[in-house]
Amino acid sequence: MTNLKLDFAQNPNTPTKTLELLAADEDSSVRSWVAENPNTSIKTLELLATDKDFYVRSSVAQNPNTSTKSLELLATDKNSYVRCQVAKNPNTPTKSLELLATDEDYVVRYWVARNPNRTQIVERLILMTESKLSTAAA
Repeated sequence: MTNLKLDFAQNPNTPTKTLELLAADEDSSVRSWVAENPNTSIKTLELLATDKDFYVRSSVAQNPNTSTKSLELLATDKNSYVRCQVAKNPNTPTKSLELLATDEDYVVRYWVARNPNRTQIVERLILMTESKLSTAAA
């Protein structure tokens, strides 16, 4: 049955209501595919943004339909992989990019620097953070 659920969760033609039901599945793989599906509603993505499984949350962060509200929440996630996915999302708001530009994880800062919507302020924050870390390591 799980393979059938995964097929539905991955299919971009699956109705929104079906995806909403699958978002509550016990299998985190199913929930993750729902989170990546372009047909998943913003309401369902907001629910999945608080999922206990970090991989599901990272899938929400990758979805281009994820709301600003959810991206702002995920930018503060305890898991750096989730924060990387937020940093990669071209729809991430500047406020969140500014926060992620000072992230303790280098890979998060790397993806902020590659985000097409970064601003000069974000670039300066990344450079200042890199400078502080280099000085602290010396």
